[in-house]
Amino acid sequence: RLPRSGGDRTTMLELGCGLGVPSMIYHLLGGSVVLTDQIDILSQLEKNVESNFPNTAVTSTSRNETSPPKEAATNTQHMIRAMPLSWSRTGVNHLLHHLGRSQIGFDIVINCDCVYEPLYGKSWHLLNETIDELLKVNPKCVVLSSMERRQGDGIDDFLEEMSNMDHVGSLERVWFEEGRRIEIYI
Repeated sequence: RLPRSGGDRTTMLELGCGLGVPSMIYHLLGGSVVLTDQIDILSQLEKNVESNFPNTAVTSTSRNETSPPKEAATNTQHMIRAMPLSWSRTGVNHLLHHLGRSQIGFDIVINCDCVYEPLYGKSWHLLNETIDELLKVNPKCVVLSSMERRQGDGIDDFLEEMSNMDHVGSLERVWFEEGRRIEIYI
């Protein structure tokens, strides 16, 4: 059973969501979800969220965005939304403020296949900063990182740096699939 940051629903934030399939599945299971990625893919992501979840999608066009919601408002309703996020402490704090979650953060934070240096460079440094900041806001938050091992991927450096971040209490590999070289860490 996962701890809740407030309200009736467990909340999840997906970092670098791409298509956002894990978050969409979690939303189908009843969770309130915020999917994040770079702003240049956000319009397509919002369209996907709206078309798949017309009754629970919150988009920039579906409600007035002039002021942030009250703290924890996103926990009281079953909702899914896509938001832009450039990984950094400042960026994630801005996102939390915009969502009214500055004091409570999220219950679950996931990132899937966001570490692969040949494609993303060393952006994993910023991913670690973002994760550390989210854990600072909610130390009970569960962070799940899933990745595929490939040559020159940078995963070992990512994991070493993450384990030394100020607010990361522990880091444990909980799944390894040899054939496809998939690893999941909590």
